[in-house]
Amino acid sequence: MRKILIATLMTLSTILHALSPNEMLVVIGAVKFYNENCGGLTQTGIKKMNNSLEHFDMDNTPVAVLERSKMAFSGYQTAKKFGCLGTKNEANKAGYGKYIN
Repeated sequence: MRKILIATLMTLSTILHALSPNEMLVVIGAVKFYNENCGGLTQTGIKKMNNSLEHFDMDNTPVAVLERSKMAFSGYQTAKKFGCLGTKNEANKAGYGKYIN
């Protein structure tokens, strides 16, 4: 589960190009959890996520549709298990805390 969370946090980094489209869906699910239940993303974090959607040609598909994917749901459930504080702590450990509020 930690690998999924770390993949989520990588969305907000410059290493994003290494993620696969499925990993990107996991990230979208986790970001959805964080935005709905926690402080959300900073403007820079939102920009990074949008850039990643373009990289995977997902930018023409509404995020709401992407979030319906089973992979996105899996990412959402994993982030939910970590909770807001756990997700933020993992982001800080990975060096990506600056992208979340």
